[in-house]
Parts: sequence; structure tokens; C-alpha cells
Amino acid sequence: MEEARNYLFIICTVLVAAAAAYGILWLSRRFSAKAPKTRAVRTSLNIAAAGGGLGIMHLLGKQTISGFLQPDDSQMVALGLYALSIAGFLRLFIWGRRLLAEREQLKELAYKDSLTGLLNKNGMEHFWNRCKPGEQLAVLYMDLNRFKSINDSLGHHVGDLLLQAVGGSLQQFSLKNRRHLFRVGGDEFVIIAKRCGRKDAERLAVQVMERINGHYLLEQHNLYLSVSIGVTLSHGKVDRVRLLKEADSAMYSAKQLGKGRYAVYRQGGQTQPVQQWVGSSRANEA
Repeated sequence: MEEARNYLFIICTVLVAAAAAYGILWLSRRFSAKAPKTRAVRTSLNIAAAGGGLGIMHLLGKQTISGFLQPDDSQMVALGLYALSIAGFLRLFIWGRRLLAEREQLKELAYKDSLTGLLNKNGMEHFWNRCKPGEQLAVLYMDLNRFKSINDSLGHHVGDLLLQAVGGSLQQFSLKNRRHLFRVGGDEFVIIAKRCGRKDAERLAVQVMERINGHYLLEQHNLYLSVSIGVTLSHGKVDRVRLLKEADSAMYSAKQLGKGRYAVYRQGGQTQPVQQWVGSSRANEA
């Protein structure tokens, strides 16, 4: 019975050490060390967490350790062992957090476009792999009009600035677990919206044009930019190849009818209706 109680005390002290180490890490992450006042608060809370952990561990384990050591020595040895336990768990947590941080960094490098901050083709592939088979999706394929001529005449640096500006503007359409934004080519972007019907998809296309179409001042260059958007909707089983092909086809149909338009793909290879940007939310059907 005594031995079982000793083992229980040992397990409890290990758990307290882990909790104290986690508390110290959480407090260090919660409070920034930049401001002196914040740094003082963080240090005080860390000391309290470590001291509380040592105190609780000592209360739990003093009976166990005192059975093996002389009373005069047990106090200091016990506190030393407890401190080493907390330090060991703290080191383990730091190592684990570092591994997770490195993993997230590699994931971000693999899945995100470094120029715009949007997801790239790898990110899109990851999205399709996690997508439910029968999920209702709207795919908007977007292309920047005259981007190649801007890039060639003003240089790639200005083109990159323009892409960054467009990427920043598109970020506002991101909706966690509902809308996903991708840069899939030089000046081609894709928005995939979940649980999105045709009316919502068309409304989203108009909102994108309202946001993107317009003048951009980049290094003393006043540039006017418009976009062409192709829209398609999933029907039944999600087929990524078909959806992207249909949206791309609708986008080229919108381009052929004029700049600043969107077109909705319809089964049979047709597109309808086509809407033109005219500087406001008003649009004309063609």
C-alpha cells in the first residue's frame, strides 16, 4: 500500500512539473518582452509559476523522498530534483515547439506564394485533397488585363508591385473555412467559395471587380487595371479538373467580350450572363 502511494506521488509530481513548464512557456508567449512593464509582469508570473510548481511538487513528494534520505538532506535534494524535473520538461516543450514552428514554416513556404501571401498551386492541391466529394463550390478564375504589357513596358519590379497590391486587395475576400484564395500563375488568381450558389458567386464576382478595377499609383506610375473573371459551379461530385477548366473557359469568354467583365459557365460549353464593370455596382447584361 505504501509503495502504491509512493508511485502515485511520483506520477503527480511529474504531472505538476509538466504543467508548470507549460505554464511558463504559455506566459512567455502570451506576454511580449518588448515593453519593460510587460517584461516585468511576464518575469513575475514565470517566477510564480515555477515557485508554485516547486511548492506543490514538494508537498506531494516529500514523503516519498524522505523515506530514502536523511531528514537533513531531503529538503534540498527534493527541491533540486523538482527543479531539474521542471527544467527537463521545459526543455522538452521548447524542443517540441521549435519542431512545430519549423514544420509550420516549411508548410507556409510550400503552400504560400511569397509575393502576394496567397496560397499557391501546392496550396490549391492541398485544398482539393481535403475537399468533401459532394461539396457545393463556386470557382472564380481571374486574370489581370494588360498585365503583360505593363510588365514589359515598366519592368518586372512594377509588375510585382501591382501583383502585391492585387493580392492585398483580394485578402479582404478571404473567409475562414468558406473562401480560399490562390495565385495559380503570373497574373492568374482563383477564388474557391464553399456553400456558394450562383447568385452569391455572381455577387462575389462583382465585389471583386469593384475592389480590383481602378487606378494604382506605383512608383509615380498611375496605372489603370481591370480584371476578367470566369465563374463555374460544382454539380454533384467535385471534379477539380472540370471546375478549373470550366472557370478558365468562362474567363476567356469574358475577355473576348471586353475588359472588366465576368462570365458564368453553363453546361454545354456556353456562358451566361456576361456583366460589365462601369465604375459602380451597376452592370449591363450582354
